[in-house]
Amino acid sequence: MRSINSCFTVFLTVLALLAPAGLAHAQGEGGTAAATTPAAPVAAQPQRFEASKVRATDAATVMAGQTPIKLWAVQTVEGQSAAFNLRGRTALDNAVAQAKITCEVKARIGAAVSAQCTNAQDQDLSLSMLQEGYVTVDRGAVYGTVFEDAYIQAETQAQSRGIGVWGAEKGGNQKSNDGNLMVILGFILFVGIIAAFIVLSIIIMRGFQKVIFAQNENVEMMSKERKLRDKERGIVAVMLDSELKANKAKIEAYRVVYEEMLKTFKDPDRPPRYKKSGDIIQRQPALARQVFDRNTDKLDMLGARLSSEVIHFYARIKSTPDYVNLEPSTPLEEAVHVLEKALDGARRLDELAGKLLESFASGGIISEDFQD
Repeated sequence: MRSINSCFTVFLTVLALLAPAGLAHAQGEGGTAAATTPAAPVAAQPQRFEASKVRATDAATVMAGQTPIKLWAVQTVEGQSAAFNLRGRTALDNAVAQAKITCEVKARIGAAVSAQCTNAQDQDLSLSMLQEGYVTVDRGAVYGTVFEDAYIQAETQAQSRGIGVWGAEKGGNQKSNDGNLMVILGFILFVGIIAAFIVLSIIIMRGFQKVIFAQNENVEMMSKERKLRDKERGIVAVMLDSELKANKAKIEAYRVVYEEMLKTFKDPDRPPRYKKSGDIIQRQPALARQVFDRNTDKLDMLGARLSSEVIHFYARIKSTPDYVNLEPSTPLEEAVHVLEKALDGARRLDELAGKLLESFASGGIISEDFQD
């Protein structure tokens, strides 16, 4: 009976993915996949669904029941070793952590679905795998989207850190089978070391003071470079902190306005204003990202964890938000649904901005960098 229920769950999940408008909700005893359908879908809404207990099949694909979900805008690297492919699959499994994921359908490829997915911590799985270096950016997919800079920057950071596919493959230790040659080479090396030691001893005795002077100069130069880097990190941190605070204030103002509008929509004694002359709903708050865009190449100064949090936050915001026109003929239930969805997104952004500001404060980056 458990097997039959699990198959029925997968069947409902596939139907939800192929539905022309909205997504169905299905969850069986096996807990393979689940999707939710808005009560009143809005035109041109992206198709979203939720899936639980998914498993990675490679660094860019997870399985929800019998349905493959390919992570949007990334692609695996061909020709890698089995050990590398296993590490990539394990990294994606760890990112999912056997918890529910939320996906937005981008395309369908046969029985597979290409989707942009986030895990239970609201981390973009495609972005996380790029940061780990197990996949590369599908530049054709992200070209011209709001995610283009963030995805390419994540790939560039993994490359600069030399991790994942960007790490140098090390072969096995090379051993020589010719014992006589090794003895000869060892003797020559020994004689060379002795000769070099004698020469170096003479040079050191004659120029010991010069060596000490050069070392002191090198230490002083490194200290100056470190101070300059710390100051630069502090400036970047202060600018990002200021932009984040300004964005949080905009999000809070957005919430105040639309929460008040939602109250009027739900007030039975007062007809909504849009019923008279129509209205416009802003789907997301208009936020600034100029500081982030100008300093993407300096984010590694903040540390791996904090820079990752900053990238994940800015990947969710838009400088130019989308709008929805509410005509006087629009049903009240549909208008309420649009407004509640916009507020849910704003509340989540507000929460993430608050956590990010706490990370800046608790990390001590700003205060340490500007102490005299």
